[in-house]
Amino acid sequence: MSGFLDAVKAAPLLWDGAMGSLLYERGGFFTRSFDELNLSSPELIEKVHREYVDAGDDVLETNTFGANRLMLARHGHADKVREINLAGVRLARAAARDARYPVYVAGSVGPSGIPWGESDGHACEEATTALREQVALLAGAEVDTLLLETFYHLGELEAAVRSARAEVGPAMSIVAQLVFGEDGRSRCGVGATEVARRLRDAGADVIGANCGIGPGELLEIGTQMIAAGLPVSLQPNAGLPRTIEGRTLYIANPEHFGVWARRALQAGVRMVGGCCGTTPEHTRRMLGAVRMIGVRPMPSQVTGGAPAGASAAPVARPPVPSSQRSRLGAKLARGEFAVSCELSSPAGTDPSRTLDAARRLAAGGIDLVNIADGPRATARLANSALCNLLERETAVETLLHVCCRDRNFIGLVAHLLGAHAMGQRNLVIITGDPPKLGDYPFATPVYDVDSIGLLRIAADLNRGLDPAGKQIPGQTSFLLATGAEPAALDYDRELRRLEDKKAAGAELIMTQPVYDARLVERFLDDTRSFGLPILVGLLPLASHRNAEFLHNNVPGMQIPAEIRSRMARAGQGPSARAEGVKIAREALGEVRSRVAGAYIMPPFDRVESALEIVSGFLPPAGEGVRPSQPATAPA
Repeated sequence: MSGFLDAVKAAPLLWDGAMGSLLYERGGFFTRSFDELNLSSPELIEKVHREYVDAGDDVLETNTFGANRLMLARHGHADKVREINLAGVRLARAAARDARYPVYVAGSVGPSGIPWGESDGHACEEATTALREQVALLAGAEVDTLLLETFYHLGELEAAVRSARAEVGPAMSIVAQLVFGEDGRSRCGVGATEVARRLRDAGADVIGANCGIGPGELLEIGTQMIAAGLPVSLQPNAGLPRTIEGRTLYIANPEHFGVWARRALQAGVRMVGGCCGTTPEHTRRMLGAVRMIGVRPMPSQVTGGAPAGASAAPVARPPVPSSQRSRLGAKLARGEFAVSCELSSPAGTDPSRTLDAARRLAAGGIDLVNIADGPRATARLANSALCNLLERETAVETLLHVCCRDRNFIGLVAHLLGAHAMGQRNLVIITGDPPKLGDYPFATPVYDVDSIGLLRIAADLNRGLDPAGKQIPGQTSFLLATGAEPAALDYDRELRRLEDKKAAGAELIMTQPVYDARLVERFLDDTRSFGLPILVGLLPLASHRNAEFLHNNVPGMQIPAEIRSRMARAGQGPSARAEGVKIAREALGEVRSRVAGAYIMPPFDRVESALEIVSGFLPPAGEGVRPSQPATAPA
């Protein structure tokens, strides 16, 4: 099967957007063949392709949507079928070849142009023959996949898929996309689930829908198609078309497409893009969602081979045993109860308060401090610099958060190498909150990789390999932690991602705060087989208002009504904070024997609250107790 299909299964991919509506805006007329522009205006077609590549798309569609013999005959170009299709592939391939990352070329095939449901058998056979001829030309020009798109009649699309499969065999993948109406059904009245089954049975490798309707409507259709067991692709119009002052406009703006793409990918859709009315700006907004949900595979990850130009496969070095990487690694290996307290990086230039808080924690027996990386998308003193100061001027060890939001691929690798050079050995790797949650919603999210991809990069550095698979001088010795949400709304997806994180290199789990003991027990039961030590998250509630805010506004936080009622009865100020500490101590007491330690997040850096929570839980020095939940980090 094709490398394209391997890539779809490895990580979500981003289609380009509309071609026809852009050509119309740039002077083309609907009365002429846009496909023929491959010959008469090749520079215009290639320019549009390059704009989509610059916007970050992974797959370029050839400008051959209507380049079958029957459609071209309407414009007097039936004798140019071969030239137009080959030129379409050549122009897309030229733009893809110059991209700074792998870009696939999909051979676009639209419907034949005959009214399928109203035509006799001879006309249908003629249509299928015309489509098969076009498929043969595109496949012969070595496209990476075939895209049968914007078919209105399910019967024609089924016939086209079968014909294409017979022509190209199993070696080339086929994407089949049908047009649905606003009622969520095809023109012949078939629902999304049945459409998906029939396209799968016809021989499609990727199924989906495009055109016709906008993002919201198409998302519901796509989620229904997932049940067929094949990757699903969606390319909506830029909203439903509206006629305003004689002009046909699409009103779903690019920002809306970015939000939609994230929801679609989180629901399990594997490919997203745009159709009529979308532009490179729509693609650019969807790029952040694609990068946030899944790492883009490097060429060597897709093909399983060595990078281009490599003479031999690099030899990875054995990682440094985890017990020798850091004091935290040694403590986990001995089975001692580990406690990490999160402190805030200052919003200004003065770190003195954080340094003082770290000293008080160390004096109270907590010798590990973690510093978040721009939490809630805020701009603060660089946490790597703060961790360096803390380790140099206090007795604490640090745990550096690294998020994927703000640095591109190269910057992330440099950041990891720099952190290691400054002596940081403990990392917790997270994807990071999108900028729109913070004070600078206009900031550009990067997300070249997600947390799984960055864990893979860090694990390779621990083996002396860079992300391209080349050996580096020396090797890093990071202890790699990852986050988890025991109360995640999509709990099954959270477990699947956690399993992927372990496979990518995670050696320690740090949970978000959980107040429902049943959810904690469920999580510990379901992750026992992972064999990874767990630090249970504890956030002492500061007030009833604080509890209500966390319950209603923070994803993954579920605070039972009983706990919120206790905070309401506690009143305000010191009494409320004391009740919050009591609740956290109770939660820790219930799972103490099953976890490797605690991850405390005291509001406003109130280190006294953190010390009160663990009072009595920290064993005397050298007398660690091994919990029943495996606490040994892998060697």
